[in-house]
Amino acid sequence: MIEFPRLRRPEYTGANRCHACTVVNAAFLLVAVGVVGRWRPVLAIAVGVVGTAAIALRGYVVPFTPRFAPALVAPLPGEFFDHTAPAVSEALSDVADDVTDPEAVLRTLAEAGVVSVDGDHLGLRPGFEAAWRERMDALAAAPDDRLAATARDAIPAIASARVERTGAERFLVVTGEAGGASWIRRPVALAEVAAVEALRDTEFPATHLAAAANALCAFLDTCPACGDELVEGRLDDCCGHALDGTERTRHGLACEPCGVVFSRFE
Repeated sequence: MIEFPRLRRPEYTGANRCHACTVVNAAFLLVAVGVVGRWRPVLAIAVGVVGTAAIALRGYVVPFTPRFAPALVAPLPGEFFDHTAPAVSEALSDVADDVTDPEAVLRTLAEAGVVSVDGDHLGLRPGFEAAWRERMDALAAAPDDRLAATARDAIPAIASARVERTGAERFLVVTGEAGGASWIRRPVALAEVAAVEALRDTEFPATHLAAAANALCAFLDTCPACGDELVEGRLDDCCGHALDGTERTRHGLACEPCGVVFSRFE
């Protein structure tokens, strides 16, 4: 079977398909075919075939459908048109289903010569830190297609990856082998994908690269996207509300200009 990675949108098809988006686009396509068919029947057939293929492969044919279609069908009764917004993931490990005890990850990082341990103090080995920074800088300067391609190559559990812009933000949109899709903010994706690349040159086991990349974000001092220094403190807004949607305010490491959290502390 031939794959078309630039045409297929797994995050909007299969188990992730939005019924509201599909119905709105099908209605639009029927109207378009009817209008064109009054003057050019052959062209109308072509429009119908291309439009149907686009909906099947991409989930929709009208640009920005996921932003407006759910609101159009919201007044309709029933749960068929319920629309769930894409999940904003905190890390690659969410997609790779790489759930590992953080302490075990840190021990293995130390054993692999990635992290140094001096009493209660943990730090990155200079050689690894330089290699990680070099890869982060390279990904940040490269076109977004390279970030997506590198993520696919680095994490076997990722079936597809692409970068999408939503408003002022850019996300690495990744789909796991099980079909679930997650949106990872670009600064976090830059750090974690680069970390996975750098870890592959060490003795760290390949089975837990995603979990290790997430743990390593706690050692960042600057944002890989904008270059500003990261700030450690409370993760809440100006009114004291927790930024992660919970009632409990947590502490972590974040880039204030980008509004991105790299690591959350328990």
